[in-house]
Amino acid sequence: MKLNATLVALALALAGGAASAATVGTLYDAATDTALANNPEIGPQLYAVFEKDGPLNTTPTFDYVYNFILDATSNLDVSGNTYTGPTVAADTADFTLYTGTSTGNSGTSATAVGSVFSFAGQAIQATTFANLTKGNYFFEVTGSTSAPLGTAFNVTIQAPSATGPLPAVPEPTNMALLLAGLGLMGFLVKRRSAN
Repeated sequence: MKLNATLVALALALAGGAASAATVGTLYDAATDTALANNPEIGPQLYAVFEKDGPLNTTPTFDYVYNFILDATSNLDVSGNTYTGPTVAADTADFTLYTGTSTGNSGTSATAVGSVFSFAGQAIQATTFANLTKGNYFFEVTGSTSAPLGTAFNVTIQAPSATGPLPAVPEPTNMALLLAGLGLMGFLVKRRSAN
């Protein structure tokens, strides 16, 4: 009898732990559609996460976390929408922002930033998390689906005031052409004023 009670308690603990586990998803550069390494430093360009034609839907819920770093105080502009088709759908979808880095665990209320942003539906919906300080963050996308092949959603994030990666150094040939053009314009202006 004691053994049965212990096994039931262990099973409930494992079920509770599994419920708080999430899949670490991939953040993409939205302009080039290239995958970024986990925990990238983001800047003013646009980043996207999406899920489509997912694995066979063995549970009616989905849970993904995405890590990133802000290198300066910034707002975070977020937009999202879901898709519904014959094999994929997202009946509900929520975006929650947290401080720190996730290794696959869901965030807690103590580390949550702002409120939950719900974006279910094909129309794109948007929100802004204002004045985030520099540091590590992650967001979690959760929801439910009734489709047999899983979920379909798209979320974009942008930190317009973060500095992001440094711009590329101009090529010497480009600089030479620019200087030659400026010199030619100066010569023409001087020649006109002399006449």
